[in-house]
This record gives sequence, C-alpha cells and structure tokens, in this order.
Amino acid sequence: MMLRMFKGVFFVAVFSLCEVWPMSQPVEGDARPLLQNTQKTKKVEDYEIVTAKERVSVPIVAMEVTALNLLVWGVDYYLLDKNYAHTGPDYWERNFREGWKWDHNHWAVNFYGHPYHGSRYYAAARMGGYGFYGSLLWASFGSATWEMFAETEYPSINDLITTTMGGAVFGEVFFRFSQMLYGDGSENIWRRAASLGVEPVGYIQRKIFGDRYIRAEKGVLDLNLFLGSGLRFGNDFRFDGKNTGELDENWDDTHFMFGVNAEYGRPYTEVKRPFDYFTVISAFAFGDDGSLAHLDITGKLNNVGVRGSGRWIDFATYLDYDTFYGDFATVGTVSLGGGLDISFWLFSNLRFRMSNQLYWIVLGTTDMGYDDILKEKYPDYESDMDNYQYNTGVKYSLYLELGIWRNVRICNRMNLEALHTMPNSLPHYGAYGWDFLLFNYTWAEIDLTRRISLGTRLDTYMKFAAYQSELFEPMSRRMFAFTLYVNFRIL
Repeated sequence: MMLRMFKGVFFVAVFSLCEVWPMSQPVEGDARPLLQNTQKTKKVEDYEIVTAKERVSVPIVAMEVTALNLLVWGVDYYLLDKNYAHTGPDYWERNFREGWKWDHNHWAVNFYGHPYHGSRYYAAARMGGYGFYGSLLWASFGSATWEMFAETEYPSINDLITTTMGGAVFGEVFFRFSQMLYGDGSENIWRRAASLGVEPVGYIQRKIFGDRYIRAEKGVLDLNLFLGSGLRFGNDFRFDGKNTGELDENWDDTHFMFGVNAEYGRPYTEVKRPFDYFTVISAFAFGDDGSLAHLDITGKLNNVGVRGSGRWIDFATYLDYDTFYGDFATVGTVSLGGGLDISFWLFSNLRFRMSNQLYWIVLGTTDMGYDDILKEKYPDYESDMDNYQYNTGVKYSLYLELGIWRNVRICNRMNLEALHTMPNSLPHYGAYGWDFLLFNYTWAEIDLTRRISLGTRLDTYMKFAAYQSELFEPMSRRMFAFTLYVNFRIL
C-alpha cells in the first residue's frame, strides 16, 4: 500500500514539475520522433496486433520445430559431412548421463548463428498465434532438443541461453518487420518477397495455416542509414610486468563507417505486449588497423508511466541483446533489466530526454586479449575466435538527448559493463577475473532536409582486464574514433 502511494506521489510531483516549463508548439513533419508532439501521433491502438484468431495446435508447432532441426541436421550430415552431425544413441545416452557443459565454438557462431537459428523456432510459434513468452518457450524446446540429439558435442549451456533469449529478441524483431511488409496480404509482390526474406518460416506458416491474426501489424517505424569516414587512434597497455610497453598495439588509421538504426513504436506509449517498443542500433567500421561491428537490440517487456503532450516519465523492464565484434574487442551480453525514461521541455525550443537502464547480465562473453603471451608460452596455440571467457555481471546504459529548435540534436549514449568469469566456464587457456568495458558515443546532427542530416560523432571504447593469473598482467585497451557522416532517413 505504501509503495503504491509513493509511486503515485512521485509521478504527480515529477509531472507537476514538468508543467512549469514552457510548452512547445507541435513540430509538424519532424523526421525525429523525439521532437514530435504526442497529440499529433496516432494512438498506439492503431498499430497493435490484436488477439490472434486461434493458435496453431501444439502438435503442429512441435512438428515444425522438429522438422527445422531435422532439416539443419540433414544438411550438416549429408551435404556438409560435419563431424558433429554423426550422432546417435550412444551420444544421447552420454548427454543424459553427464549433462550440460559450456562450449567455446567460434564466437560468431555462438552469438550470431544460434540466435538466428532460435528465431526460426520462435517464428514457427509466433506466426502460429502464440505470444512472446509462449514462442520463447518453443525456442527453448527447439534448442534443447537440438543440443541433446543433433550433435556429438555435449549439450551446451551457453547455446541454450543464446538460442532461447537471443532467438526471442531476433525473432520478435523479424516478426514485426515481416508483418509490416506483408500487411494484409494484398501488398505488391516485392513487399511480399521482402517479407519472405525477413521471416521465411513465418511466411510459410502463414501460407499453409492462414493468417492467425485478425489484421496484420502496421507499426510505427523509423529507419535510418548513415555513412561516414574519419580518424581512429588508441593503444593497448600492460601494467607492472616484463611485457609492459613492448607488446602494445596501436590504432592510428582512417576508417569508413556505416550503420542502420531502427526505432519501432514510440518511447512514450503504453507497452501492451513485449516489444511494442524496441530499438536496433548497428555500426560497422573498417580501416587498415582492423574492423569493428556493433549490434544492440533492446525491447521493452512492460511499462508504467505518466504521459502528456510532448512530455513523459516511463518505468519499464527490458530485454537486451548486445554484441561488439572485431579486432578491438569481442563482447556479447544477454541482459534483463529495468529503467527510467524521462523527457520534457526545458524551454520552448529546447527539449531534454534522459533514459537510464540497469541490467543483470544473464550471459556475457569477453575475449582474452593476450594472444601474444599465449603464443609465447604455448607453441601450439593458435589465435582464433574460440578463446573467450563466459561471464555474468551488471550493465548500466545512459542515453541523453537535447533537441534544439526543430532540426538540431546533441546526443550521448553510454554503456558501462562489469563482468566476472563464470565458474567452470573457462576455455583451455583462460583465467578467472574481471573485465570492465566502456562504450560511449557522442554525436551532433543537423537536419538539412526532411530525409537527410549531417552529423559528427566521437566514439570511445575502453576495456580494462584483471585476471587471477601470474601469466596475464592487468591491461587496458583504449580506442577513439572521430567520424563525419551523413544520415538518410529511409522511413
């Protein structure tokens, strides 16, 4: 009772404070949703998927998920002749007897391949009329049966997590995009072909068993493409050891960068179903000193808040799938958390937004970063993407934005992660310890037209590692990237 009273008083106090600031006039036709007046936006009810007519029966979905596993296994066994596909009753009995373990297959397979595979299981249920959580359970079923019966390797704990939770994240994003493209089925052939490409399992499901939704998802989507180039600089540094200074690796080059960012829904609307609001952030950079790739998908699971004309305060729970892959670092996190998102007008032409999220990292990975030392000590060591640690920990995300007039934005996005090695999860050359990571992106943009913006950004990447090993000294890795870019608003 006291908690409810406190929440009510807090909402009223904060929202009353917002009322003293001048109200902005509606921003007609602004390409950025953050500067839109909520009264000029369609109600969220206009974009929802309504309750499904009826679900595809459990046996049918089970057969679909099993068929997906058999299809992939058949390709691996008959066409590719993969060693791990030569499984059978002896391996199945061993799996039940000895149980689940951690694996260290190639990082991209574990953190990109398995979530995509899981999204296929998810789609079989989701397009069949099941909700987010029901479809997540089907992804878990598909992953568990694959791990137990389709490989000679031990069933993998990390694969189950990334295929289930990552599969739900990827799967829901694909589902929403596919529904928008497909519409009510009367769209042109190109949009239907795009829907098939985005979500082939769901598309086939719809064609065989019919559309399980009373009407198709329309959705609110902002989609942006940016292209740019700039300078990078930074270095590695080892502390207090014989290797200090002589094993440093420097970043000092020009780079090309591009990315695609999407915002589905509006941050101020009520979330009636998981992922009614989500963001997709991606960036890819290439240069002589190496490449980097960042993909972060964050979806709201539920929320509660107070919303008004151009202002809001929103408490929400989130599911986040974040990966950073490349020569600087290889990091992946699957996280659950909660956060506060607040926005109001400071002055008539100055808008402020702040979004905080605090996450528990259910599963994380970090690369070792000591290939040079391992090569020196172990002659048979080969540098690849298999030597990474599994971790758990916490993650804090902060997003700040100032909207000036109708066409200028100054923004900062920061992710701070603290990860500790999970027990019994070490690779052959691993060590227990801590990894601390900071990813910070600061940018400013000005709209030249409704569709084109010009911007500049400064990206900061930092990693600090301290392991319980005499072999691996504490180390830091820092890189900074300055980029000039052009942003194109596609939708």
